Amino acid sequence: MKKILLLKICFILFVTIFSSAYANEFMENLEEVRKNKDNAAFTFPGTLNEYISKNSSWNLSDKSSLSYIASRCGILNKVISERFKNDAAAQDIYNLSVLDAVFFSRASSDIYKTRCINYACIKEKKIISQEREKKWALIYKEEVVKNIDIYGKIIHGDIKSDFSTCTIKVKPVLK
Repeated sequence: MKKILLLKICFILFVTIFSSAYANEFMENLEEVRKNKDNAAFTFPGTLNEYISKNSSWNLSDKSSLSYIASRCGILNKVISERFKNDAAAQDIYNLSVLDAVFFSRASSDIYKTRCINYACIKEKKIISQEREKKWALIYKEEVVKNIDIYGKIIHGDIKSDFSTCTIKVKPVLK
């Protein structure tokens, strides 16, 4: 009986160790693919408009979706403002983008704070939000660089779609 128990424990350890090693290798390979900007496998993960169409209650009862959308709008405007920060001819765009970045980010923060009943929940939601910000800032920055390189302008394609969605659909809901 003890041998069977010992064999089970050894088997579980063996499976755990090797599955963890393969998972780590997979994640490293995935990260390498994501970092390779010339790789055709990296595509924009989905526009806000696509997200909204899949989550139809985003503006009514789904506060998690609304917080997520507002967060992405804030991140997008922050990325746009960073690109125009030192451009003397585009200070109006810069100022508007900064104001919108703050507006959307605060709205997202306020939404998740009102959904939490204690500090631990707020802290957890803040960490999730910070991770989302890192991810989407990187995605938007890469997309902006591609747009400038290919089209000679920032607001094009998926960035234009998200920017329009933020301005036309999301901002009126948050006001």
